[in-house]
Order: sequence, then C-alpha cells, then structure tokens
Amino acid sequence: MEEILKAIKDAIKAERQAQEHYQMLADKSEDLTVKGFFEQLVRDEEEHENLLRLRYESLSKAWNKI
Repeated sequence: MEEILKAIKDAIKAERQAQEHYQMLADKSEDLTVKGFFEQLVRDEEEHENLLRLRYESLSKAWNKI
C-alpha cells in the first residue's frame, strides 16, 4: 500500500508542476485564444490534482484501519 500512496503523491506533484508550466505559458501568451487554452489546461490539472488528493486520503484512511 505504501508504494501505491507514493505513486499517488508523485502524480499529485506532477499535476502541480503541469499547472505551473501551463500558467507560465498562459502568462506569456499575447494571443487570447492561446492564453485561454493554457488557462483551461491549468483548471484541468487542478481538477486532476483534487481527484488524486481525494483518492490519496481515502486510501490512507482505509490503510490506517487495517
């Protein structure tokens, strides 16, 4: 179970890095369509991060009950 939790933590970290990267690209973009595209990607990655955090918490609680 520890390996699974670590993998989820790694995935959360990757989602955060992707958010930062896409936000940097959005900030640099002068084209509003491109800017909007990258801002949507940031929101998508935030949603992925939230889902992973929920899964992590759920599995952590289940594992602690064992």
